[in-house]
Amino acid sequence: MQAYMMLALHFGWTAVYPVSHADGGKIPLITSDLALIGTTIHRVAQLIQQRIDNEIGDSGLTRLSWMGAAHVEDSPGLTIGDLAGRLEVGRATAGQLVDRMVRGGWVERWASPDDRRAQIVTATPKARAMLEELAPRQSALEDEILQDLSADERRILLALLERIRARLGR
Repeated sequence: MQAYMMLALHFGWTAVYPVSHADGGKIPLITSDLALIGTTIHRVAQLIQQRIDNEIGDSGLTRLSWMGAAHVEDSPGLTIGDLAGRLEVGRATAGQLVDRMVRGGWVERWASPDDRRAQIVTATPKARAMLEELAPRQSALEDEILQDLSADERRILLALLERIRARLGR
């Protein structure tokens, strides 16, 4: 049963139906709350990511580089390691992202005066201008996605998701 649940979570299935009733109806093997919650969260995240990709596609930034540029702009003195933590990716992935962003003219990389092993990333004027241009679109997209939830429902949803995240140890 555990293997079926993991497959359900991975592939976004809400149930696995390997058994049929004599009357032709199917009996779901997986209908646990965890599987249903997990697949719903996963699917909602995918849909949000697709909407963001569609919204920023003409900017020349990917979703990850847009988020990276926003973190770098919001936190002067951010190191690549700090950026990796904020984006929840590995240091190597963050380093590759910064390499691409440097080549694209979105950020500059400097040696840290405090730690010769660390590199500080700063946003360029090009990145700042694009972030300013995208801000109203981001706000409109957030409003559109969350329009069916009241402010209280949004806070409750976030609090519940944070409790699950904390329980899982991250």
